Amino acid sequence: LKLLANSTICVFQWNKSRYRCFCCKEPFSDMNLLREHTHSQHSLENIEKKIIVQQNRLVKVEISVLYCKICGNQMDNLTNLRNHLRSHNIKFELDEDLLVPFKIGVGNLQCQICAQNFTMFRLLNMHMNKHYQKQVCHICGAGFSNLVFLNLHKTRSHRPLACKECDLVFKNKIDKKDHDVKVHNLKIEKKLRFPCPYCQDRFSQENFRVQHLVEKHGMLRPEHKCGMCSKVFITKSLCNNHVKNVHLKEKNHECDVCHHFFYTKSDVSRHRVTHTGEKLSCSLCNNLFASKDSLRRHMKRTHVGSQ
Repeated sequence: LKLLANSTICVFQWNKSRYRCFCCKEPFSDMNLLREHTHSQHSLENIEKKIIVQQNRLVKVEISVLYCKICGNQMDNLTNLRNHLRSHNIKFELDEDLLVPFKIGVGNLQCQICAQNFTMFRLLNMHMNKHYQKQVCHICGAGFSNLVFLNLHKTRSHRPLACKECDLVFKNKIDKKDHDVKVHNLKIEKKLRFPCPYCQDRFSQENFRVQHLVEKHGMLRPEHKCGMCSKVFITKSLCNNHVKNVHLKEKNHECDVCHHFFYTKSDVSRHRVTHTGEKLSCSLCNNLFASKDSLRRHMKRTHVGSQ
């Protein structure tokens, strides 16, 4: 709290792919506007009360504009700020705090701990779990920066999923989703988790949003070059997946039936058909296919203009 009271640190939240005001949760796409809003609309006392209510949860702070309020000197990081404030006779009982530092308003997004660069804040936010593993899953040993992320992980990965219609229980989301679609005719819609910062469009994948920004809003097309071959990708995540699958040949996705490992989740989904024996039928020619991807490719190649 002494760091907040004596500097220009800006606290914020990240929720539903938006930077949000720490106090009122108003969304912003520009961190400078969020900083102005926080300064003009919320007192330090209100911010401190909210931090105290959260108890030991970590707090995200933006430090690209970081000055000492006492003398006006600019600081590079929280460690330098803490040491500098000691020169003003401000005492700190502990050397650790609950502040997770980010520099959002300056060029590339870079981890303030290890200097790794990211193209999207979502990826940087996930990366910070590696440095703040204060909560550990007792089932699989995964570490998380706070209890919220840990509980979310348990809900997504380790909680049995029950069908509300017929009381069947499933071990994972894939089995539950397959059951809902085949037995209860549920239509699964893709979650549009990636909003465009300039218009109302939303996208199911990060690379679709980047392509939209390039084509519709004139953003310079990003080029993430593979360090092992000549291929270039529009996002860092696509490039990383390419390296893992093609060059490193990492198989991290396990079939829950036979426990064989595959490169991607899509590979697992296609493989699981060998256990269930169920296939998808083309509505135009009745040919059978093992996955939605193969059926979609068939429709494009064989029945273009027939739908």
